[in-house]
Amino acid sequence: MWSYPISSAMMGCTATCRSLGDERGAATGVWQYPAMDYQQRFGRTAIERGVPEDEVGEFAGLLRFGIWTNPVYGGVPVGQRGGLPRLPVGMQWPSSESGPLPFVASYDCAALPRVDGLALPADGSLLFFLHHAAAYEVHLDECAEDAENVVREQQYARVVYVPAGTGTVTAEEPEYGDYEDAGDPFVGEETTFFATVTPVLPWFAYWPHVSDSQEYVDCVLPHEEELCALVEELWPKPKGGPFVAIGGYTKDVGHPYGTPEERMGVNRREWTPLAQFSRQRDIYEGRFLIRDEDLAARRFDKALSFTAFTE
Repeated sequence: MWSYPISSAMMGCTATCRSLGDERGAATGVWQYPAMDYQQRFGRTAIERGVPEDEVGEFAGLLRFGIWTNPVYGGVPVGQRGGLPRLPVGMQWPSSESGPLPFVASYDCAALPRVDGLALPADGSLLFFLHHAAAYEVHLDECAEDAENVVREQQYARVVYVPAGTGTVTAEEPEYGDYEDAGDPFVGEETTFFATVTPVLPWFAYWPHVSDSQEYVDCVLPHEEELCALVEELWPKPKGGPFVAIGGYTKDVGHPYGTPEERMGVNRREWTPLAQFSRQRDIYEGRFLIRDEDLAARRFDKALSFTAFTE
């Protein structure tokens, strides 16, 4: 593991800078980040190009790597979107009080790329179910507190983890009545997913004019533009965006406004985007988040859904 001492410039930062920087989880005076091939390659190249080590360590601690999945990437199949899921023998199709939940996607965890800092199970499978329209409609109740609506939304979302060795069968299509979700069918066309590992830049790379972010960048990351450009040079974006993204940072899209972490008032460094995706018509954005410690312990019942509406 690499480690970098905090520079004198860092120590002189304002409280705002320290607060933003603390999202990296450093409280001991030493900045650290996982010793992974991706990070090592980034750090080594940045230092060779003359960027100070303490600044490289600070930026690297905010740089994340996620798994993008898409039908066009090629390689080893890692999962599917749409179609009928394979559920444990005897398990009922996940449902809410309003009826069965649409199946979004499933993944073979053993086939997914390994990314340090993303503690996915080494085997077994993950399945995601979400009724986007019903989940979003919860937030139209302006009389309720946002936190209350988040709790109510969870009945329309489900993450199922199936341990390796569990007997499974292809589920039968359930009776779903007058289902309507942005014009999409209850059972979508089955599509095979492939995966690639992609860097996800920190939030300030996308919102450079936000006052707190700019103050932080000016104080601690004077080579921020150069470092962002280096990331894109080392890992060019793959052709075709993700149908489903695992890991990285959460999207701030549509309504309700703000990232899930901002709405919960929690440290974004303690939560992982387990899955982010759009419906076929790109109207609803689905986001499942899970606390890092729950992900490591495979407590997928603790994952939370945050659906957004993009129009």
